[in-house]
Amino acid sequence: MPRNFYNLKEYRELQSRITKENWKKGVFDFQYNREKRICTRDGCSKVFEVKMSNPKVYCSSSCAAIVNNVNRGARPEEVKSKIAEALKGRPNPRKGMSKFPLIKAVCSNPKCKKVFFRKGSTQPKFCSVSCVMKVIGRNPTSPKASRGKAGIRLDINKTTYFYSRWEANIARLFNHLSIKWIHEPKKFDLKTQTYTPDFYLPEYDIFIEVKNFLWKYSKIRDKKFRKIYPNIILIMLLKKEYLEIEEEFAEVIENWEYKNSPFIEDRALGGLMQETEDEENISLEEARKIINK
Repeated sequence: MPRNFYNLKEYRELQSRITKENWKKGVFDFQYNREKRICTRDGCSKVFEVKMSNPKVYCSSSCAAIVNNVNRGARPEEVKSKIAEALKGRPNPRKGMSKFPLIKAVCSNPKCKKVFFRKGSTQPKFCSVSCVMKVIGRNPTSPKASRGKAGIRLDINKTTYFYSRWEANIARLFNHLSIKWIHEPKKFDLKTQTYTPDFYLPEYDIFIEVKNFLWKYSKIRDKKFRKIYPNIILIMLLKKEYLEIEEEFAEVIENWEYKNSPFIEDRALGGLMQETEDEENISLEEARKIINK
């Protein structure tokens, strides 16, 4: 076996001495030579600095992953299953972390005023759903509630905003029978919530509520109302009664709306513009303002 002089102590000491002298003279300065590059990912263009010998073309592992994952395609289902199985039982390292900074806010419920933290990307005004319902839920037809086909029906009048086809049809029925009616005339305080019946018939001193289905919340509200206001007459018009009315009057009342009847704002706008055509020319934007008054 030939002698390996590279491992000799004398040779290693000599090379060490030569290298140290060259470092002091600045001959070996390649470690300090760096260059600036622009990230090649579309939409990034971030400038970063690397050694000249480094083949890096992306500014970060995130940019590299975005490009390479697209080229690589989606993971096979078998691989996804293996990863999911391997991660079972492990705590989530990102639990409790947020991508957005938390902003301190004060609950808009005047009886709460609790200080809470919200994400910078959202604009919640209340600290909890309970506070939302205590404020917004007390308004007639809360935005949190389901609202069927809501809008103004020009064949009835230009001002009343109905919250469903059923409400509009019952108003048409009253007009057909020459019964005076007022839409949502009064809001009743039920202590923990409020209640605004759909119609009031002043000639009969009766309130009418049009209801497709009575779920738990509605039943509790109805029970409270009758307990607190025992002298007020409230008639609950449910699905069975409504369908009986529809069967009798739908064919004789003009513009009666069925389940599949189209109700588009443009149709209402078209009717308004046609009606005012002889009087004056109005723009589409002006018609919208009239309807939304």
